[in-house]
Amino acid sequence: MQDCKPLDTPVAKGDKFNLKQCPNNDFKSKQMESIPYASVFGSLMYAQVCTRPDLAFIVNMLGRYLSNPGPAHWLAAKRVMRPLKLFCDNKAAVYFSNNSRSSIKSKYIDLKFLVVKERVQNSVISIKLIGSGSMLADPLTKALTPKVIIEHTTHMGVISLDSV
Repeated sequence: MQDCKPLDTPVAKGDKFNLKQCPNNDFKSKQMESIPYASVFGSLMYAQVCTRPDLAFIVNMLGRYLSNPGPAHWLAAKRVMRPLKLFCDNKAAVYFSNNSRSSIKSKYIDLKFLVVKERVQNSVISIKLIGSGSMLADPLTKALTPKVIIEHTTHMGVISLDSV
């Protein structure tokens, strides 16, 4: 998976999944027994719940075939497992995750954050900085200037009651 080419979307438009793709004889079922479909599905579900709500559609689709997955379902699951890009608006978090050195200030960092750093170093994920100008959710999480709040709420599609 580390050598695979990243894709733009976790599922391609037009991909169809149905029961005809499930194994219908013992030979095909035996072939699928050696594939860790349930384990990969669990990992995808964890990613979807914790950090990647954009995976909800494909995780729902793949979950329908958990009891009898076919090769087409396995290929779709592998497509979703391509390298992930995470976005962050915290310069310190981006710097720490991309920096291979440790410091006195980082010795109390929780183990779960060290796992992220390890995965960045192994090229499983990459973390990119997004500036405040692109973070539409900022008005919901921090104090901003009136100009920035108006710009963000306009981009969100929020309208004034006076204009209705």
